This record gives sequence, C-alpha cells and structure tokens, in this order.
Amino acid sequence: MIVSFLILLPVVGIVGWAFFRFTPVHANRKVVLQFNLLSLTVALLLAVAWSVRTYLVMSPTVDSGWWPIISILGALLIVSVVLGLAAILRKFVLFRRGRQEPRQ
Repeated sequence: MIVSFLILLPVVGIVGWAFFRFTPVHANRKVVLQFNLLSLTVALLLAVAWSVRTYLVMSPTVDSGWWPIISILGALLIVSVVLGLAAILRKFVLFRRGRQEPRQ
C-alpha cells in the first residue's frame, strides 16, 4: 500500500502539471478554461463517488479499517486517468492546431 501511494502521488502531480502546462495556446482561452474546469469537476466527482462506494461496500465488513486507504488509492488513480484522458482529448480532438473553436 505504501509503495502504491508513493507511486501514485507523483503520477498525479506529473499528470496535473502536464494538464495545466500544455494547454493549447492557439485556442480561445475562455473555452479552454471551461473545458479544464469541467475536466477537473468530473475527475473530482468520480473520485468522491469512488470513495462513497468504497465506504458503503467495505464499512460493514471485517476490512472496514481499510476503506480510507482503498479510497485514497482509487481517487489518485481516477484523477490521474481522467486528467490524462482529458488532456489527450483536448489536444488531439477538440483543439487541433489551426482551429479556434472546439469541433462539433
């Protein structure tokens, strides 16, 4: 568990850094900001949903002491995957080079 946490924490940091660092400069800043906020909201809501689900499933069992750890590890993984996929979607699908607005 400690090794997983020590691996996932820098991964989330690197993915978060890359998500904000490599925003398309040629796109409309307002649209990019809206997309970024939507992506962050989706990532955080999925992480909260994972934590609630983990609590509901694990709290009545003998492993109830482990639910916070499983929730944190799952939330770190969810946030890094969602932000990574959002960055790929933003760069290669929505805001291609030479386009000002997202594709319809």
